[in-house]
Amino acid sequence: MEFLANIGPFILAVIAVIINGVPQLLYAQTRGFAMKPAGFAYLIGALGNLLTGSVTPISSQAETITVASVKKDLRNNVSSILLAALLMVVMGLCGGVTAISEFAGAAVVAGMMSGVGLMLAGVSLDMFQQEKRTTIVSVASAIIAYALFLNNGNKVVWTIFISVVISTADFLFLQKRRVDLTTMVEDGRDMIANTTEWRFWKKEYWSDFNLIKPTLNMSVVMGALSLLMLNIGANISFGGITASIAGTTQNFDHLSIINSLADVPSALFGGPPIEAIISGTAGAPWPVACGIVFMLVTGVLVLTGLVTRLGKYLPAQSISGFLLVIGFALTFAPNLQTVAASENSMSGYIALGVTAWSKNPFLGMVCGVLVRFFGSYVGLV
Repeated sequence: MEFLANIGPFILAVIAVIINGVPQLLYAQTRGFAMKPAGFAYLIGALGNLLTGSVTPISSQAETITVASVKKDLRNNVSSILLAALLMVVMGLCGGVTAISEFAGAAVVAGMMSGVGLMLAGVSLDMFQQEKRTTIVSVASAIIAYALFLNNGNKVVWTIFISVVISTADFLFLQKRRVDLTTMVEDGRDMIANTTEWRFWKKEYWSDFNLIKPTLNMSVVMGALSLLMLNIGANISFGGITASIAGTTQNFDHLSIINSLADVPSALFGGPPIEAIISGTAGAPWPVACGIVFMLVTGVLVLTGLVTRLGKYLPAQSISGFLLVIGFALTFAPNLQTVAASENSMSGYIALGVTAWSKNPFLGMVCGVLVRFFGSYVGLV
């Protein structure tokens, strides 16, 4: 009987987190990344959590996609993802993720994450310029849903679900429109369009997997360092929140290794980066298993082209409300509180400002650390 009572919430949690991931995968496609290679990342994430017992799943996240695609050259972008993954694996194996976080200090890490929150809010504003009505509907419904479920443990899931469903329904049934993904791509940015072929034994299926030869230049290095700092902050922040929902702890080095290994096959074929998420699966029965099932199902949906097929029915702007909520309410505001309560608050504020201004979390972290250690000599502390 207990099994039957738990299976319903288990399945609903999986579905809700998939709903979160799909529009963000579509957002990655509008930023020039290929869709299908991301399926490999989800499968590796599922295997990694199975082997380590990690409670935090990995999925597509708008902030990582945004930082990874600040530049419009896809080859440079995927090269940055690969270099960041390599550095992160080495750091994770050596216990360096926890060490760097402790060295930088809570104020600097929180300041950097606050800056990323403002970047996310900025993406929501960009979406308003692309599709005003859908963005307004998504933002309004997300704010209302977040307010209604503020004290609910699954408020993130409900905010995603309600805002995406309402804005998508308005787009499909009231506006009677369909999505043309090619119109959503920024000027100067090429999009890798995958087919919807799902039979992996067909030659046409494998035509979507074209190896991109990595390159190395200053733009790639700076992009990789930026992603590295963002992933450290996200793994510690999002991994910690997800683990606390499940009533357990998270090994951040294990999470970083899983996250980075998952990025490798995705990026090699032009796919987007994947990162730790604040996941509703943590509040479900059997949270580790729930996260694994979520990643397995999502990986299959992506690799079979079903997510690509959903593309014309799910406008990318449907996640603008969620972006605003997660950017401002769940990332910017709580991390800003951490900065304000810190003994080294000035270093956190500097990290926040530089990250938001430069759109580079690495520069934000570096400036924050410099102010923390040397600010007193120039009158900043």
